Amino acid sequence: MGAVVNSRAKPLLKGRANAVEALRKALLYNSLNYSQKIQVSATNRRSNAELSQEIERQLRYGHRTAAQLISDRGISQPTLSRTIQSLSRTVTSFRVTGVRTPMYGLLRPLPMGLSARQRIYRHLRAGNIAPFADVEFLAGGATVERIGDVTRLYEGLPPYMLFAAPSGFLGRQLAHEAASNQAFPASLKDWHDDHRVAYLFTQGLNLPGNLIFGDAPLEKELAFLAVPPTPAEGKIDHYVGMATALRGAAYGSSAGGEQPKFLWLTQDTGHVIVKFAKVGSRMGELLPLEHLALRSLAEVSVPASRTQLLAGGGYVFLEVQRFDRIGLKGRVGMLSAGSVDDEFFGMRDSWSEFAARCAQARYLTAEDARHIDVMAAFSELIGNNDRHFENISLLIREDGEYQGVAPAYDILPMRYASLGGGVDPDLTPIEPKVGTIGAQPEVWARAAAAAERFWTAAVSEDLSVPLSQEMRQIAHENLRVARAFVAPLLPR
Repeated sequence: MGAVVNSRAKPLLKGRANAVEALRKALLYNSLNYSQKIQVSATNRRSNAELSQEIERQLRYGHRTAAQLISDRGISQPTLSRTIQSLSRTVTSFRVTGVRTPMYGLLRPLPMGLSARQRIYRHLRAGNIAPFADVEFLAGGATVERIGDVTRLYEGLPPYMLFAAPSGFLGRQLAHEAASNQAFPASLKDWHDDHRVAYLFTQGLNLPGNLIFGDAPLEKELAFLAVPPTPAEGKIDHYVGMATALRGAAYGSSAGGEQPKFLWLTQDTGHVIVKFAKVGSRMGELLPLEHLALRSLAEVSVPASRTQLLAGGGYVFLEVQRFDRIGLKGRVGMLSAGSVDDEFFGMRDSWSEFAARCAQARYLTAEDARHIDVMAAFSELIGNNDRHFENISLLIREDGEYQGVAPAYDILPMRYASLGGGVDPDLTPIEPKVGTIGAQPEVWARAAAAAERFWTAAVSEDLSVPLSQEMRQIAHENLRVARAFVAPLLPR
């Protein structure tokens, strides 16, 4: 019996030893395998972090397509998708409407810690405020705009932002004020797009057109709606106070002839732009002439801004009713011809050529284009040589389409404007030219009728701010010159 037991026990013990050895080896293998997996996982994590940094570095130079990132980094689409998802705080993905290729952009840092993702609101004609667009500002200077289901990509700022950003005399005033309490350059000449964005989305208030940029300006606009307008009987005192405060302000160098102005809200006229000059100065005579010029255009059925001529405290004031406002609460969208031309044409040549392009593209009707031609022809007949592309605008409907040309503004005999430094040009006769307007009898007939009314009024009308005898004499001479010039261009 004992021999039988021993013969069976040896294989059993040997089997147990083998099992223990096998278990030891399995534990050792699993331990090594687990360690290797940890090392591989750590390597992958480092690779993912490095890949994220590489993609961010690449996007600093501008937006890229998925195919470009995959090719440049030598990775797969799933790897790119996972990496982009992990970068959602710094990288945005978008697909431009009408283009199938997805694109990626790095959100750029903005001054004062402003978020690169912002919302724009719109102040409607009825007075209510509604969301308009969501925008993202990318490294390299581009802007992504989302309006409903439509996504657009602008290589710089959208035209409506450039239009609404500070410019001219008012812009230099705003830049000076902004620099006093925030990190803005004091001179508008030193501003770039990031400064414009930072201003619009932190301090923008009562801007031209009907857009409100961001939540902080929205709060300012709501507070502004509660401000009571100035009563008609008290506005002269307010105007004198504003003119006196602004009189000594330089705000950087100014282009010759640029007119000091400010914005106001009155009970009788509503939202106004108020231009001012000292009584007896050359610009003090040009403000009454601007009043007569815009009135003369309106009298020949060319839409023109409504103006009122006032005087007080040694100042001449030209109160211009804003055409981008409806009553005290409503607003209308608008863009300057410069903004429109820069986006679609890139020409900035002449008003008449711009009007023809817009009519051909069906942004304007033939009648609107003819109104611009009449403004240009009238300008020739009154010596308005300052016909840049910010001195004409288009109105925008609430569905985003162009509504037509805005009422005429800033049309006056600028050939006589001060050159700066206290230098006034001589009062020499006008020198009209046909230019790009061409021989259009119906255009020149309306322009001639307006010019006849304008120079006749300058010669003989009693104004609240009288013109000098020298200005009346040159007006008489210019009437003669205008009649002689236009005669061959009129219908027989």
